[in-house]
Amino acid sequence: MAHQAALRVGASVSWSTSESLPSSAADELRRSEKHDAASSAICASQTVLYSTVAKLIVATCLFAGSALTANAFDLSPKGTRYDRDAVKAWAPSWLDGILSSLADKGLPRFKQSVHEEITHRAYDCNYEGLGICSNPDADYATPYIIAGVRWNDDPPFQMKSDQAKGTSCKTTYADGRPMTIRFITQPRCWGELFLAAEKQIKATPEKTFDAANQSALPLRSHFGDLQFIHSMASANDEDPVETRRKILSWAEFTWGVVRGDYELGTWLKDVKVPVIEQFFGTSGWRVQELFTLGDPSLRAHLGDIAFGSLLHMVEDSFAAGHVDRMEPANGDKCAGSQHRAPGPIQEFHSYTHQDSAKHADADSRMAFVNNRLTPDVVDVGRTLVALRKAKADWSEVGPYLECVYQLTPTVRKATAGNF
Repeated sequence: MAHQAALRVGASVSWSTSESLPSSAADELRRSEKHDAASSAICASQTVLYSTVAKLIVATCLFAGSALTANAFDLSPKGTRYDRDAVKAWAPSWLDGILSSLADKGLPRFKQSVHEEITHRAYDCNYEGLGICSNPDADYATPYIIAGVRWNDDPPFQMKSDQAKGTSCKTTYADGRPMTIRFITQPRCWGELFLAAEKQIKATPEKTFDAANQSALPLRSHFGDLQFIHSMASANDEDPVETRRKILSWAEFTWGVVRGDYELGTWLKDVKVPVIEQFFGTSGWRVQELFTLGDPSLRAHLGDIAFGSLLHMVEDSFAAGHVDRMEPANGDKCAGSQHRAPGPIQEFHSYTHQDSAKHADADSRMAFVNNRLTPDVVDVGRTLVALRKAKADWSEVGPYLECVYQLTPTVRKATAGNF
């Protein structure tokens, strides 16, 4: 209607301004002015559309700002340039495509690229302040390592149509192929699922998101049985020895992928690592489905993806909302090595009863900057990068990570901590 009204107004103005002109000139001007009026009307119509979309973006930012507070050190919602290129090629609908393409302008206002910055610094980015090291596309860590760092918070997943009822989630393409969901491709869907899960877990702490009920991987990693990939306990009162066991087991698996012991076609049921047997043994997946579902562009870089996931987990262990660490003792070394020992762990926290706002404060860039004790999270990351470069075997890497996750003699069972 607005478009038609604008056309009518435009036509009226066109005729009144050309009445005194010769016939041929008047006709030409009328055609030109009609074209201009139509263009203006289209612009007006598009403005209405963009205004509507902008409101949706704001709404998306609001729910994402609330939902994403459960993450460890913040991540940039815009992803990397490879994420954005993939969205352009595979956006499941015009609306989700617009939401994703505009995420670069709206979503970073409430989230920061802390994980990306820590990782780039582990690869010797030494610029101070914001801008270079915090840029997800900085040329220090490879984009595939950054993709792996992002995997822990945003692992790809698929849903059946009945699981998506009542949501905006799209589960299949027009030809029936299953659609892979990530935050960057379906932000509304991702946010809806996340908010619903957070609401459930806060209202009913005994609610489980695990392999048995086929929960989506992001829900399992943030609220369920996979919280160890964020260096957290899965529930209050979890034994810290058990939490540490799962963390080190995941580290052993990812290091095996880094070294090529496990390939894309390796069935997870055949991986004789306890954490994989326990949490993925009945999944029916290969390593390919776990790390690169729906994204063939990542598959030639599987080692980088797995290494990024390991880095994310270790980085999270220095986030106060996740782990209560003591300060490192000056000069302490890990047993049998020259690697400096970080502060030992007094408690792995559980998210279930935490205040999401307090948790978010502990994940901010300010929290990272204010917690640069030697060795800090960047120092530990640099050691792991060096070990990978040296092609170290797990027999060397394992003891170092045992040192990184050393428990105090008085280590406590999991609680919400002061969060």
